[in-house]
Amino acid sequence: MGTLDLAQDLKFRQLAFDWLATNSANGSRSLTRQDIEAFQGNVPEARHRLMNQEGIWKPASLVATLSVTSGLTNSRHNPYVDRVTEGGLVEYAFTEAPKKQYQNDGLRLASTHGLPIIYFRAVRKSVFDAYFPVSVVGIDEDRRVALLDLAGPLEPYGRIDVDVAPRLGEIEVKYRGQVVKRRLHQRDFRSNVMFAYTSRCSVCSLGHAQLLDAAHILADSRGGLPEISNGLALCKIHHAAYDSNIMGVDSDHRVHVREDILQEAGGPVLEHGFQKRHRELLRVIPSNKEFSPNREYLAARFEEFRSAT
Repeated sequence: MGTLDLAQDLKFRQLAFDWLATNSANGSRSLTRQDIEAFQGNVPEARHRLMNQEGIWKPASLVATLSVTSGLTNSRHNPYVDRVTEGGLVEYAFTEAPKKQYQNDGLRLASTHGLPIIYFRAVRKSVFDAYFPVSVVGIDEDRRVALLDLAGPLEPYGRIDVDVAPRLGEIEVKYRGQVVKRRLHQRDFRSNVMFAYTSRCSVCSLGHAQLLDAAHILADSRGGLPEISNGLALCKIHHAAYDSNIMGVDSDHRVHVREDILQEAGGPVLEHGFQKRHRELLRVIPSNKEFSPNREYLAARFEEFRSAT
């Protein structure tokens, strides 16, 4: 292997990262397997697919592993659950299949040569969140796992997919693992809420994923669970208003706006974004009743809104 091999390898990875950034809206949108397979069909230079059916994927002509894929953590068919260490690294298990040891060697080579990879994390059947670029920062040969850094400051991507850098560099190691676990957990929650609400704001129907958040009805600090029924898809302005009690949602799914905001004179954002939304029913509710916002959670959160106004 020479310098030219590494240069060509890195050029292809850059192409893959650029394509993923565009198609996942910089990590704010999950991708189906069909979405991911479109890479090879729609990009002329894409001589390799981005993922294997499962596990570790190392195309023969690349120096090292291109991607790793994790199954659903709650699936009985998934033999591995990727563990996050206290230091904030994801442990990805080696394959045990005798005829596929070259895949493990691919991860070793990614670590040796500092080649960034893609981490596809399943959030639903055949739906994945793509983390990229990811560093393979070490190999634990005794435990037969690769150590993946999902939060390192790799350029040119600003880590919208994990939303922890650059602050992680300033956080003590003992807290880094907690931050990464929380962010992974939040991104799983976001993906499922966006799916349930068809990536539209429940208040105003805005449908651009980059401008939407998955808002908790009951916050983590109040025992709120990471389940879809404890979430609302909100555009960023309505999310901020909800969190700051400018806006509330009652148990009948009706929007309420704080009285002083109703009386305030302002422009079209104030009028159409808030004042005309007052006492209007949520415009977007999941079609699956199991995913609808929990009325008890809404009632408890609405009491906070009423107490603050």
